[in-house]
Amino acid sequence: MRFSTRTRYGLRFLLQLAALPKDGRLQLSQVAKTEQISSGYLEQIVRALRPLGILRGVRGSGGGYQLSRAPAEINLEDVFQYLEGELGPVHCMHNKCTRSTVCTTRTFWENLDKHIRRYLRSITLQDLLERSEPTLQCSPAKKEK
Repeated sequence: MRFSTRTRYGLRFLLQLAALPKDGRLQLSQVAKTEQISSGYLEQIVRALRPLGILRGVRGSGGGYQLSRAPAEINLEDVFQYLEGELGPVHCMHNKCTRSTVCTTRTFWENLDKHIRRYLRSITLQDLLERSEPTLQCSPAKKEK
């Protein structure tokens, strides 16, 4: 199973936000430069994450993005679900399959799906932040006085 660059970059973006001091903000251009990700692609990632309700955008001078919830309250299952779409290891698990009642591997795929989801659900942004190298050095947007 491979996860898309959208999920990998989205996770890096969220970790940058999680590393900010309280009330800190990051502009997408800052993250794009630090993480070497296109600003346009980051905008797409932000749009995909908006329905999850974990981002807050602040407009104007000193604006940028910040998390709207504590990093300890944001689990990776939710993040991956919004960025990847469906997480199931095989396509037929979540669609009508004419063989579902006779499929000899269905239980295997269902169990694998449960393990993946349980693992992702058990890890928060805070957990990742605590495990990461001290390289999250993207400075917050400057506030005007």
